[in-house]
Amino acid sequence: MIGLISINHKTASLSRREQFALCEEEAVQLIDLWKSEEGLLGGLVLSTCNRLEIYYEAPSRITSEQETRLIRSLYRFKKVRHLGDESIFETRQHQEAIKHLFRLACGLESMVLGETQILGQLKEAFRLATSHSQSTSVLSRLCHKAFETAKKVRSEYLLSATPISAGAAAVDYLHHNASDFLQQPVLILGAGQMAEAIAQRLQELQHPEVSVYNRTGSRAELFATKHHIAQVFSEDRLSEALRSATIIFVATSSLTPIITEEVVPHTPRETRHFFDMAVPRNVDPSLEELPSIRLYTIDDLRGQQYLSKEKAHQDEEIQSYLQAMTQDFIAWCDAAEVREVIGLVQQVSHQLLQKELAHLPHELTERERELVTRWDEHLRTTYTTAIVSSLRELSEETGLKIYSEATLQLFSHIQSKLPQHDA
Repeated sequence: MIGLISINHKTASLSRREQFALCEEEAVQLIDLWKSEEGLLGGLVLSTCNRLEIYYEAPSRITSEQETRLIRSLYRFKKVRHLGDESIFETRQHQEAIKHLFRLACGLESMVLGETQILGQLKEAFRLATSHSQSTSVLSRLCHKAFETAKKVRSEYLLSATPISAGAAAVDYLHHNASDFLQQPVLILGAGQMAEAIAQRLQELQHPEVSVYNRTGSRAELFATKHHIAQVFSEDRLSEALRSATIIFVATSSLTPIITEEVVPHTPRETRHFFDMAVPRNVDPSLEELPSIRLYTIDDLRGQQYLSKEKAHQDEEIQSYLQAMTQDFIAWCDAAEVREVIGLVQQVSHQLLQKELAHLPHELTERERELVTRWDEHLRTTYTTAIVSSLRELSEETGLKIYSEATLQLFSHIQSKLPQHDA
């Protein structure tokens, strides 16, 4: 069964969300911990500036007690003080978790409605889980189904001709809220995916004065060449880079603030606009107290929408399509579960047969043993075929999982009673 534990911009403040942000190393460690302590089959972690979402596969039905244990485990893992605020986390099970993932991949759960960057982030989360053997066949199928769903929704219902992202939305936000935006020098801190989106949007607006800073010189140079940026800063030139601009987009991924009062130029007559795209924040929040600083965060983008106005009436069609894709995946899961039960029935019946054949009288001839074995195998096949056929018919006719679940428990119990060398 698929489960989801999440915290996002709708449920918690930025200051609370950043306490639970996970880097790649932490994401891998957390899933390994949950596999060993909670018996989960696998999982993947999506940690972005707006949300932390942990999708996992449990071997059986997920209980509210198990969800509570997982959430409290996350508090301990991140060494976050428990304030009795577990309600900031959302939990979903199977159908609701699956549908939520499909909506997420389409950009329909994003702060910037319809943004495209989330799909790339989701693919990266899946890549990380796969590379560390933390995905499962079900999670893998689920992710590919989400990618397929997002492609269809984006191509038919959203503004696919002008892909958007949180980075592009941040540029548009300051374009409308910072006076003389196109006349003010701009600095991009970082050279990753978010910085790419910012640079591309600035190019579209034909901003004449853009520079870039990245700690690694070679990355800064490659980024500047790709985006036709003339001025490049790196290594220990951060303060110099900050002095060169009055609009700064911070798209770095440090675990602690890199923009502090010590590195910010003190120019009381010159206002500087900092847009901090990072979670945890990479600009010290206390800078907002300085009169010459205007500080913006990802939460300032709340409510920005980029859905096609011409196709707004197609919202019902989107919901209908998402529901159909969700049901299609659930049907696949149910069929896979029946196949698992069938495999167990056949395995256990074979083990029982071998156990009984081992006690045949020693005085039987080889010919007699062959006949008994053949006939017993025929009876085993007959019985298991009858069980399997009935299970398929009942599952397909009623759509209920109780038959496969009961059969799975029954034969698992029988198998547990068999000697270890027969299992």
